[in-house]
Amino acid sequence: MRALTGPPFEPLFENSELKTTENISLHYRQWKEDSAEGILLVHGFAGSTFSWRYTAPALAAEGYRVIAVDLPGFGLSERSLDFTPTAEKRAALLWKLLESLEPDADWHLVGHSMGGGVVSAMALQNPGQVKSISMAAGAVPDAGRGRFSWAFYYPPLQRTIRHLATRVLLSEENVQNALASAYGRMPAETELKGYCRPLLIENTDAALVEMLKSREKSLLNEIKTLHIPVLLIWGEEDAWVQLEAGYNLDILLPDSQLVVIPGEGHCPMETKPDEFNSILLQFLDEKY
Repeated sequence: MRALTGPPFEPLFENSELKTTENISLHYRQWKEDSAEGILLVHGFAGSTFSWRYTAPALAAEGYRVIAVDLPGFGLSERSLDFTPTAEKRAALLWKLLESLEPDADWHLVGHSMGGGVVSAMALQNPGQVKSISMAAGAVPDAGRGRFSWAFYYPPLQRTIRHLATRVLLSEENVQNALASAYGRMPAETELKGYCRPLLIENTDAALVEMLKSREKSLLNEIKTLHIPVLLIWGEEDAWVQLEAGYNLDILLPDSQLVVIPGEGHCPMETKPDEFNSILLQFLDEKY
């Protein structure tokens, strides 16, 4: 296995755990492990379990067993050149993880942004074990690789792209600017550190190149066949996955409801956690 390893595993949280699944070391965290009602939280691009720091405890406090996971290449999960980081591959990997933790259990799936595509793929792969889907600014794949994707396969350009990713995309200043755009305000120091520390782990740049190389299969035509309750939560001022995408998903999905949070941006679970949690819990309570 051609693995890209960073520094030795240093748990950021008291409930940090590692499990090797399909030869990939995944970092995940659990709350209220003794509950039978399970919720999986899947972060978006450049996120990690840190993105759910307000949501996971609130759900656990209401009696749910909560698992938040770092997707391969992000957080404290492994950086690997052997893993193809598409929504479908991530979904299959997460089902393997859940099966190893709680065989045959049913799950509520919650995904943010890119994670919305992952939980959509999970529901398509195994609808019988999905009780509900919730997406915060869900980015469901609807395109293949871009016209210049060949560049990511050319070794000299790969090295250049990795260099640019390290010096530009993954610099603290640019992470701060990206968070400001996503939040709709400047991030606090604790928020900036929460995102920067995992992103600055060695070889995150190479994992990013692998992601940009990958060809995504469109899932939009498939998810309209899902007869699973879906909650769509959107920030009114989301500049990353605009509200129009939420309206389109609400029209497409057979059993969905869209809730818009006024004035909020791309990460309402972080910038408006009380309102976000209330919306999510009300949906879960009404459906179940």
